[in-house]
Amino acid sequence: MNKIKQLLIVLTICITLAGSAVLLYLLDPTFIPDAYRVTSMVIVVSWAFFIIPSILFDVQLAIRYFAGKSPEHAFGDGVRIGAILGFGGTLVLSLLVSPVTGILWYIHTVRKIAISKKNKNQCSDISDKNDIFDI
Repeated sequence: MNKIKQLLIVLTICITLAGSAVLLYLLDPTFIPDAYRVTSMVIVVSWAFFIIPSILFDVQLAIRYFAGKSPEHAFGDGVRIGAILGFGGTLVLSLLVSPVTGILWYIHTVRKIAISKKNKNQCSDISDKNDIFDI
């Protein structure tokens, strides 16, 4: 998939999730804007915004980690991770680090887009020069 298209889709989903979280907080009739509730709203909205990029970053990291391993070693490492953390521990860990890994995913994606645009522009400049003077 094109990285720009992926970025736009993920950004749209993240804004929708964050907007839904804010809307649910503000539509609650018992919501009183004190420090505790506003802080919890900020935390939930940041989790809602960064959970999808965090999952994508974790999947990319796992693919890179398991790419060079044999199936037996990859299975053994996966079992160790599952036995130590479990499903609930993995979910809690992903919620705790989602703002950091979400920001990292955005940075890496924008950097890849910029590098691909730069390479595309350099290739088009080289092809223009070769067409005229290559005769």
